[in-house]
Amino acid sequence: MFKFRLCALSAWVCLAATICAANEPSRSISSSSPLKESSRWWPAQVLPNALVRTRVRNESAAPRVVYEMLVQSVAGLAAKAVNDGRADEMVWIETDNPDEEDWCVRLLKRHPELQIRGSLDPWFLVDRYAKQGLIQGYILYRMDRSTGQINEHRPEMNCSVNVATSLAGLLEGIIVDESLEPQAKTHGLKMLLDARDKTQAWCFDAYKDRFNRAILCTQDPRKPHVRDVAIAQKAFTAYGSNAVTPAVMKWLAPLSPILGWNGGDEFQTTELSSRWGHIQTATDWCMNLPVLMAGAENTVQRRAKNFDPRTIDWNDTRSAVSFISTDGDNVQWFEGNFFRSSDRKNFWSNPERGTIPFGWSCCFTQLAQLCPDAIDYAVSTQSPNDGFIEWGGGYYFPDLFGSDRSNRWELLAQHASRTWAMMQKDNSRVIGFNVAKFDAPDARQAYEVFARQTDGLLAILVFQYDRYEAGAGTVFWVKDHAGVEVPVVSARYAIWNHTNGRSRAGTPAKVAREIRQTVEGGTQLPRYDWVIAHVWSWFKHAPGLDENAEEMPQENAAGEGGARGYAPVAWCAARLPSSIRTVLPEELIWRIRMQHNSQQTRKLMAAWPR
Repeated sequence: MFKFRLCALSAWVCLAATICAANEPSRSISSSSPLKESSRWWPAQVLPNALVRTRVRNESAAPRVVYEMLVQSVAGLAAKAVNDGRADEMVWIETDNPDEEDWCVRLLKRHPELQIRGSLDPWFLVDRYAKQGLIQGYILYRMDRSTGQINEHRPEMNCSVNVATSLAGLLEGIIVDESLEPQAKTHGLKMLLDARDKTQAWCFDAYKDRFNRAILCTQDPRKPHVRDVAIAQKAFTAYGSNAVTPAVMKWLAPLSPILGWNGGDEFQTTELSSRWGHIQTATDWCMNLPVLMAGAENTVQRRAKNFDPRTIDWNDTRSAVSFISTDGDNVQWFEGNFFRSSDRKNFWSNPERGTIPFGWSCCFTQLAQLCPDAIDYAVSTQSPNDGFIEWGGGYYFPDLFGSDRSNRWELLAQHASRTWAMMQKDNSRVIGFNVAKFDAPDARQAYEVFARQTDGLLAILVFQYDRYEAGAGTVFWVKDHAGVEVPVVSARYAIWNHTNGRSRAGTPAKVAREIRQTVEGGTQLPRYDWVIAHVWSWFKHAPGLDENAEEMPQENAAGEGGARGYAPVAWCAARLPSSIRTVLPEELIWRIRMQHNSQQTRKLMAAWPR
């Protein structure tokens, strides 16, 4: 059995390398010129000498998820041992996701010195690492079976798996559901701790001096994902809105990443971490991050192709509009299925991509630390009509950031500085922010604080959490480190399902009509506005004058022929008259700058890097 799987693995590596070489332009990633450590906020993972693959199979009456939890802990302990210098091998958990498997292929191509030591079933791995002294035993938990949906804060949740995850890295034990305990004993493992009646609060109080204060994991007890990272980094793991969560946020060192996702109400979840000066990351469905982030600090990233302002036809004085996608902060999406997976026709792999100018919000500053090959793929397949906008350097509300600490503006400035340092590596020049209130005094100060840490930032784009289009296109001006004015441009329109009752929001047809009427009735022309396009809103193609005809039920929308992401934006752009141009966000910003201060803008353009 092992011999067959090893042969299959060799065939997979050869095939994947062939596909990668056939589809990939020459690469620019190298191991020289490491990023400055000060620009990182994710902890580093040491690069191993070898990888071993494993896969969770449906071969038992026990729920699949308990095996996935087990394997996550094995992978985490292997990664921790590599970090500690006690081992040289890490675990890749096989998936059916083509993007994630491709990142592994690219990693192997980028590091040809990495050995492949075969493919082993989970319990063989347990035996292997127990024999090497990497696994000291097991921590027993009980799987959560509370009533309610995943990502909810469900009453009566059993979070003992989070206690087990928290302690796995400290006690060097795999996490074992009570249904698997007989197998653990069969493999000669001893129980290190019974967590079934232990609470997250107990765990934190008893062991907080031993946890890593530079990272926190918040994860639904039903999800196995990213527990490998938490264990490798000795992160405390919790979930919910009980009293322990605020206490942990206060205890955590400022400017730390929050691994996973704490579920519940999105605003309240992000508000809590923002107030304590931390970085939400939306990583709760990520897989294999320890492997993908290994050695990332020594990676030089391929640089995105930016718009050249010298190509602008300034004699064309038509109004213009730009379209920008939402949710670029979502690391798990870009690591998992943004590019080529199940929903591919709606996003990057839409066959029509490149036919209209489009702004893709993205999390390149985080991917550079967690999965640099995803950036490399994005840039290598970028069309001239694709622009990238860094979405915040993580998910937090700048106007609330650090507000529960005494040095809030210093903390924001520090994160702005490291975010800008990362943006310069991939050539990003525009950043977007989700804010609690776009024109609040704290928001205005946050824009100023952030801009002062940059030198060459083209613009800050803002949208308000409650009604993305609330800013109505308002522009504020702040100054960068060199005293150059930088526009802060709020979204004026939002493409979002079932919002036709709101001003400047709704279906592609409704938004197109509002753009047209704004320009036709405008007294200060030309107008330069941007539309934020909600990537999860489904619509159906319905040419005609009925602005509600594009609406459709969101449940099973894909099966009913719905589209989201790129296509609805294209429908909206197609409805605009020739008197209104669709342009890349960067061109829109250059025109806003020229309209505001032509002398300074011309000087900046002359020095703009080609």
